[in-house]
Amino acid sequence: MKIGIPRYRERIAPRFGFTEDVLILELDGNQVVGREVIRLDGYFPHQIPALLHEKGVEVVITGGINTVFQEMFRALDVQVLWGLIGTPEDGLRAYLGGARANLRGACRGRRLRRGQNRSRPVE
Repeated sequence: MKIGIPRYRERIAPRFGFTEDVLILELDGNQVVGREVIRLDGYFPHQIPALLHEKGVEVVITGGINTVFQEMFRALDVQVLWGLIGTPEDGLRAYLGGARANLRGACRGRRLRRGQNRSRPVE
């Protein structure tokens, strides 16, 4: 199994798409048996899901991720675990420890501006 962890300055990227590289960890059971770092220079954010899928990634661990990217991964049958902060090792430990739901730790809900309604965009 391969797990992809988008990184920003050696930590889990706080927001998918603002990613310098992706650390791909290959697991055999709970043991890391391989690692690869893919630099994302020259890739647009919307190209990353297909790239990771082509590399055999089955799970992506990230900080925040918008619904567009979540749907792109879902269409490729890649599980997304988001809301994690810390080092890639922290994210891997959380995954191996049974975290399967979105933890929402990195991106809390935004505050509304005065007069803003959640049902309509800000003009």
